[in-house]
Amino acid sequence: MTSERREDRLYEQVAAKVRGLIMDRIYRPGDRLPSVRELSRQCGVSITTVLDAYRLLEDQGLIHPRPQSGYYVHAYANLRLAEPTISSPSKSPSHFTRDEMLQAMTHQIDRKGLVELAFANPDPDLLPLAKLARLIGAVAREHPEASYGYGPPSGHRAIREQIAQRAFAAGAVISPNEVVITMGCQEAMCLALRAVCRPGAVVAVESPCHYGVLQAIQLAGLRSLEIRTRSREGISLDSLESAAFEQKRIGSPIEACLVSPNFQNPLGSCMSDADKKELIAIAGRNDIVLIEDDVYGDLGFEGGRPKVLRAFEGGENVVLCSSFSKTIAPGYRVGWVVAGKWHTQIERLKHSFTISAPSLPQLVIADFLTDGGYDQYLRRARKTYAANVGRMSEAVAKYFPPETLATRPLGGYVLWIQLPDCLDSVALYAMALERNVFLCPGLLFSTGDGYRRFIRLSASRWSAEVETGLATIGECIHSLRV
Repeated sequence: MTSERREDRLYEQVAAKVRGLIMDRIYRPGDRLPSVRELSRQCGVSITTVLDAYRLLEDQGLIHPRPQSGYYVHAYANLRLAEPTISSPSKSPSHFTRDEMLQAMTHQIDRKGLVELAFANPDPDLLPLAKLARLIGAVAREHPEASYGYGPPSGHRAIREQIAQRAFAAGAVISPNEVVITMGCQEAMCLALRAVCRPGAVVAVESPCHYGVLQAIQLAGLRSLEIRTRSREGISLDSLESAAFEQKRIGSPIEACLVSPNFQNPLGSCMSDADKKELIAIAGRNDIVLIEDDVYGDLGFEGGRPKVLRAFEGGENVVLCSSFSKTIAPGYRVGWVVAGKWHTQIERLKHSFTISAPSLPQLVIADFLTDGGYDQYLRRARKTYAANVGRMSEAVAKYFPPETLATRPLGGYVLWIQLPDCLDSVALYAMALERNVFLCPGLLFSTGDGYRRFIRLSASRWSAEVETGLATIGECIHSLRV
């Protein structure tokens, strides 16, 4: 046997050893693996052998490198379930009709003993609540008039400056004067839609699509056109361009496209930079205004913070919407919109709807961001959410039927689950709720019935109670199949 063949076998042996440590949960999703030099010493092999072993594990999707940091375990290193690939929505614009179901679900939030897996809320144990509480008192004492009075329609300067600074991390250069503070991302999207679209117009959306987006389109008097969407890579650009051509042909052009390129809800997909550039080009060729929902943009599991659409050439025409609801404080309702040439119109709409966003939460979050602890907090949050999504994925594989499919989100904290044939997620929702487990039926994520076999689960928290809830859902699924 030649030395070259011995070396080949050696790196495969090292890879097998590391793979075993991952599968045995010695190294968990998100954990940093030993450095190349460290593993070289531990195994008594050359650095080249370790690098080859790590490259093999990377090709197998078990680990990934981070520049100047080392190698880390993927969030889905040992996931057994296959994943959905691409959706097949209706090709006709329609209206959202699930308001009654959604309203009924919101009445369950305060139910005692409920295992809450339905709504995408951040883990309360992870939020910087103690620090925010201290800042509330300090801000109220130092700025009593500003804290409790009406603020300008565009929001307080302090928070707009911080948002502009944070946008730079996402590749966008914006001025604080371009920012309008809103009551969460939902209001930001509503204002954007009303500003850029004529009544009755068609708005393209990803499919599946968060029900908040579909509601915003409906409330603005517009129609949703769902576009095929890939579970990891985001909206299908070919399908969008084809739909734009067809809608022009029939005299009902797409006027806006509301997308979440970074960690879309419910898929957790993330578009590549190349696809983001092409999306902007398609919008330009077809006179479509892009409205970007970036509410999960800070919560990626791997690598750096992905760029927003405004970071690319032509991105100055993109309307950017986001909030701190998924990262710092859902109840503070601090969101924002950066609207470019529609800024004045959105500012006017904001004033006519709610005058201005509440002042105290704006000033508190501005102080929190100024303190410099946000990035440290995000590092902890990203690692925690990656681990929790991984644990929930494993539990779904353990308790649900083997035919179940589950997405592999690249960020955020939700899972999109495709149930086996002949299962109705509404029936599953009702049965699970009787047993005090709360999940979200897939029907809410479309204007049609295409996702009746799907559910969305919130994976922000992990506990014995959550695992018991997932086991209960699994039992309900098996009962419904009998």
